[in-house]
Amino acid sequence: MTTRRAPAPQLRIGLAGFGTVGQSLARLLLEEGPRIEELHGVKLSLAAVANRGVARKRQPWVPPGVRWLEDPLALATDPGVDVVVELMGGLEPAGTLVLGALSSGRSVVTANKLLLARRGEEIARAAREGRAALGIEAAVAGGIPVLRALRESFTGDRLLGVTGILNGTCNFVLTEMERTGRAFGEVLAEAQALGYAEADPTSDVSGQDAAYKLALLSRMAFAQAVPVEAVRVEGIDRLLPCDFVYAAQLHRTPRQLGLSRLLPSGRLLLSVRTHMVAVTSILAKVAGPFNAVQLTGEHGGDFVLYGRGAGGAPTATAVLADLVAVARGGAATAPPLGFEAFAPFAAAGPEESVAPFYLRFVVRDRPGILAEICRCLAAHGINIEAVWQAPWADKDALPFVVTLEPVAEAELSRALSEIAALGFHAAEPLALPMTP
Repeated sequence: MTTRRAPAPQLRIGLAGFGTVGQSLARLLLEEGPRIEELHGVKLSLAAVANRGVARKRQPWVPPGVRWLEDPLALATDPGVDVVVELMGGLEPAGTLVLGALSSGRSVVTANKLLLARRGEEIARAAREGRAALGIEAAVAGGIPVLRALRESFTGDRLLGVTGILNGTCNFVLTEMERTGRAFGEVLAEAQALGYAEADPTSDVSGQDAAYKLALLSRMAFAQAVPVEAVRVEGIDRLLPCDFVYAAQLHRTPRQLGLSRLLPSGRLLLSVRTHMVAVTSILAKVAGPFNAVQLTGEHGGDFVLYGRGAGGAPTATAVLADLVAVARGGAATAPPLGFEAFAPFAAAGPEESVAPFYLRFVVRDRPGILAEICRCLAAHGINIEAVWQAPWADKDALPFVVTLEPVAEAELSRALSEIAALGFHAAEPLALPMTP
């Protein structure tokens, strides 16, 4: 006698936002839906798509039963929708939609890093009060399950640090500059042509995109109410081809890293900036539009999660996994952000940020320049490790590098302010921490 399986519970999806990720999700639902129903016992169906100017978004491959809506906010109370997937991005109208859906008891899955970084605690509270599930895995690092790891897999350890390559655009630009020797603007244009960078790449190359992600990661790692504004942000646009020449001589490579470190004082050191990373580091091996997140535990040591951090398909797989979790049982056993409540944020000051540094100068060459720089550094008690100067034809824009022994960044900033005021610079001095 055969046992008949009970009909799979159906989850009707209302999709807000039908751009790259939204369309990838819709295709995944068509392609993977039968497999998911067979193996996992849940039936996922796309019930409605909402997008401003929806007429231009219609696609012939979308099943005929799907409703097309002009107003995404209508999904929050649509009786034909069980779960809202928010893929619009931005603070509004995404915030109104998410909070409206949760307050009506509808579960929400979102990939909106900005919204979660700014209003994550409010949204998690709305999910709790509405007895609804909240899926957020796609908000950081695309298809890499780092938020789930923080929420569920690291509860048995005390995390001391989160370090990551969190923006695929920046990593592509930096690794291509290193590989080809081309200038920043030229490589950024290639990234845009390949679809790795937006038409307006400001959020990516300025470091702001990674800062949203780092704020969210830090909250979930350290249970502190980390505001986005607390993350020190520096862009990658000041790097020159000569920086990659000197990096090779130092056996290092430039990488934009998001860094969140718990200091012995209990304060958090937060930054998104370019580091000179040792070529022996795992993070130095991450090339192109890939992401990697390194989690450091007090007892378990280092763990690295690596994969495609952006793009339609990787992000859509994370959204789909959240939908399967919602269909299986609604709200997760752990709070969406890892904790029900967060301690006040305790910020580390620049005097607590200590590292060896790479200083790059571009000068109009004349005698005595190095002596003046050394005098300023010595006046602030800063020790030089080495001076590097490669042969360079243009003496009106001559680059050279000074590497420093570990120094408090507060003291280094004071010294650099004095050095920057000297009259021989052809470009603003650049200071990058050197990371093992």
